[in-house]
This record gives sequence, structure tokens and C-alpha cells, in this order.
Amino acid sequence: MVNKFMSFALPVGSTKDHPITCPMGPQAPPLAALKLCPMLVMVAELDLLRDSELEYCEEMKKAGKEVEVLMNHGMGHSFYFNKIAIDMDPETATHAQKIIDEIISFMKRN
Repeated sequence: MVNKFMSFALPVGSTKDHPITCPMGPQAPPLAALKLCPMLVMVAELDLLRDSELEYCEEMKKAGKEVEVLMNHGMGHSFYFNKIAIDMDPETATHAQKIIDEIISFMKRN
């Protein structure tokens, strides 16, 4: 399913290793050469992209980039956009508020 969705966003004939979706892949520029600000990466534990997101974070750290990871346990992809879930489920609401609080804290520190 993920590959199908990615095919809509990538140039025709590209694979999931295209630099747009795999900035740490063999077709991408070296990460160490990129000038990047500190980053906060939010990962949902149940997200189908979780492993790729965590791999990205590890590769950025290996390249000397400052990366903070916020793991949202028990949550799925883009859970913070589901207004109904936020309004109806206290756990989802708590995780969504945690994201807001962490973004504010991160911005103040950086």
C-alpha cells in the first residue's frame, strides 16, 4: 500500500529509493554535506512508515545532524489530523497535545 501511494508522488519509473522519499539512499546527496538546523521528528508507533522514519533519524545522527525523536506509542499515521479521534478519545487527545507541547519546547530550545 505504501509503495502505491509513493508512486503517485514520485517521477514515473522511480522507486521508493528516490531521494524525495529516501534522502539517505544511494541516489541522494551525502547527508553530511547538508547544512541543516536541529530537527524534531515525530514518529507514530503504529505508522507503516515508522521503520523508514527511524532509519532516517539514525542516518542523520550518523551524519552529525542534531535529531530529536518523539515516539507516539499506540498511535498510527497522522493521528493528530483526526479531529474526531482527538475529540472522542482521551488517549489520542493526550498524544496530540504532547506533540504541540514538544514542538513549542523544541522551538524555544532551538
